[in-house]
Amino acid sequence: MSRQLSYKGYDVIPRTYVLLLLAACAPELPPFAMPKHAEDVRARLLVYIPEGRDIASARGWMRDHGFACDPPLPSATDAHAHVCHAADAPPDAGWRKWTIVLYERRGRLADVQARP
Repeated sequence: MSRQLSYKGYDVIPRTYVLLLLAACAPELPPFAMPKHAEDVRARLLVYIPEGRDIASARGWMRDHGFACDPPLPSATDAHAHVCHAADAPPDAGWRKWTIVLYERRGRLADVQARP
């Protein structure tokens, strides 16, 4: 005789499988598009390269999306700034002259800033 695990009248095992399936299927992000305003860049970029991601991976993502990042600026602390510029921007792109700075702390992305 098989006995099902239940809690307050609900089957626990099927619900667990559904939750595991939903957790394993991450939503697919739309292709990255640079926002029109520099104030919106930080929020947009942190969706695609979240804080805590290793800095080499964040720099690789920027390179793959048309940005060239300079070597990290020297710092007296463990925080470093990686300055990135648009490398493959169309001539009419409003963001082609923007500077995007990736802030690194202990080898991880700590923050992002954009300046027009």
